[in-house]
Amino acid sequence: MTIDELIPTVLERIAGLEHDVYPGEALKTAGERFVIYLQNTQSEEDALDGPTGLLSASFEVNAVAKTYAAMVVLAAQVQGALRSMQGKTYDNLLVERVTLRASPDLKETEVGLWRRLYMADIKYQID
Repeated sequence: MTIDELIPTVLERIAGLEHDVYPGEALKTAGERFVIYLQNTQSEEDALDGPTGLLSASFEVNAVAKTYAAMVVLAAQVQGALRSMQGKTYDNLLVERVTLRASPDLKETEVGLWRRLYMADIKYQID
């Protein structure tokens, strides 16, 4: 499994999101609550004596819903799902650490949706 495959796999386990996790942008047919994710960076940690084998990836993960209350619930579920990856192995990918930072809640007035953005920094190894 790759880090790109892991994010939607983990998020689609949230009840009601089985078909509502999208890379980059949501479809116009998305439900009343959905998640959008986008990978920003991917790199390998280096030490003075060379590569350490520890990889790093950064993702933007947006929890989006029609009402503020639904967005707050979804955001908590997304946060829990992302944090739950820490210390677990998925096929050959071991997630060492997950660090999350949340943005202020936003009302997307053009489409009438609420959104909370998480910046997820993930440290991992591939065996």
